[in-house]
Amino acid sequence: MDVLNGAYQPLKLVSGRLQLTIRKSTIQDYFTRGALIRWYKRNARRKFTEKTEGYAKVVGVETKPISIKSFKSRWGSCSPEGDLDFNWVVLMAPNRIVDYIVIHELCHLLHHDHSPKFWKEVERVMPDYRDHKEWLKVNGHKLVV
Repeated sequence: MDVLNGAYQPLKLVSGRLQLTIRKSTIQDYFTRGALIRWYKRNARRKFTEKTEGYAKVVGVETKPISIKSFKSRWGSCSPEGDLDFNWVVLMAPNRIVDYIVIHELCHLLHHDHSPKFWKEVERVMPDYRDHKEWLKVNGHKLVV
C-alpha cells in the first residue's frame, strides 16, 4: 500500500496497488488501518456477490443477498435458513482462495454439515479444493490489516 502526502483522497486501487493520500501531519497507523478496512469492506460486498452469483449456478442453488461480516475465527457461514455471510478479510487472500470460500458456503446450502457428501460436492465444483483449504490453514493467520 502506498501512503502519499497531500490533500485527503479516499483509498483507491491504482495500477494494482492500494493508494491513500493524506496530509503528512495526519499520517497515523490507526487512520491508515481504518481507511484500509473500509476499502476492503466496500469491495467485499461486490466481489462476494459476483462470485456467489456465478458459483451458485455451478452448484445448482438459489441464494439470498449475502452479508459481509467481521468474524474472528471464520471465513464464512451458512445459516440453516440459507443466509450466507462472508468475512471481508478473505479478500486479502489469493483470488482462488476467495473462490474456495464461496464454493464451500454454497455447498452448505445442499449439505448443512461437513459430511463426505458435502466434501464430494465441493470437490465436484473445485477438484483442487484441498490445496486451498490447506493454504488457509497455513496462511490464514497472516490475513490481517
